[in-house]
Amino acid sequence: MEQRQLQFFVAVADELSFTRAARRTHAVQSTVSASIRALERDLGTPLFERSTSKVTLTEAGKALLPEARRALDSLDQAREAVNGVVGGVTGSLRVGTLSGLTVVDLRSLVRDFRERYPKVQLSLSIDAAGTDGLLEGLRAGTLDVAFVGVQNPVPGVRIDPITTFQPRLLIPAHHRLATRDTVTRTEVAAEPFIDLPTGFCNRSRTDTDFRTAGVTRQIAVEVSDLSTVPSFVESGIGIALVPPLVTETTTTVVAVPLDPPAEPWTLAVATALATAPTRATKAFLDLIDTHVVQRDRY
Repeated sequence: MEQRQLQFFVAVADELSFTRAARRTHAVQSTVSASIRALERDLGTPLFERSTSKVTLTEAGKALLPEARRALDSLDQAREAVNGVVGGVTGSLRVGTLSGLTVVDLRSLVRDFRERYPKVQLSLSIDAAGTDGLLEGLRAGTLDVAFVGVQNPVPGVRIDPITTFQPRLLIPAHHRLATRDTVTRTEVAAEPFIDLPTGFCNRSRTDTDFRTAGVTRQIAVEVSDLSTVPSFVESGIGIALVPPLVTETTTTVVAVPLDPPAEPWTLAVATALATAPTRATKAFLDLIDTHVVQRDRY
């Protein structure tokens, strides 16, 4: 089993296309196909189901994928250890983040990192599945660092808190409950809610909060960016249970605490426990705190 075979295998598994995998690895498609066939012969089992319309992983392929990623990561770390002695921090760094993040100035953080470590190839991505998707990316080895929202310790992941938020109800200024000091969950049970999709921390935390209280709520609209919630609330479509948001200061909405208070959640930077952080990862983590611009609002 050779390194190039594993690289081709991971590329095909990610792209689910031999053509795109060849393009990604700067190889011709026949070379990729021949390499995968040789790997399958070596292992004694097919790794992909192939048809004229699609490529999918077999069960054996699914079992091999995380191990192949780990093997390639180990080779990268070994190479980086040698390169670090002779040429500074090198390699790649894959960072995942939540949409609408304002606590950390990502643009200045990335610029600072690139200026300090120009030999590192940095990629920044947002996962459509929110925190759940980012955490899965860390466990699968497709991400090195992720900014996530969490409530509790996460198995297999190291969590370094940045700041903790106290969610409260966001209500239109003209709403019947806008003048209240506090509001119970039962009082808003019939109200339509604006929230993020399942998998995002704010949604998971709020679903758990109301379910624990024995209250069922109605989701009127799902949005993928927490910062857009105040404008939807202002329009009168529904209310929301969210942390203090930068964007609510420019809308006519009112924040009212729940009684009893909602459980807080923490914005954190996360890394996988299964693999030792590379020098590039450590360098990135060391810079984050200097680019935190606010801790009181998301």
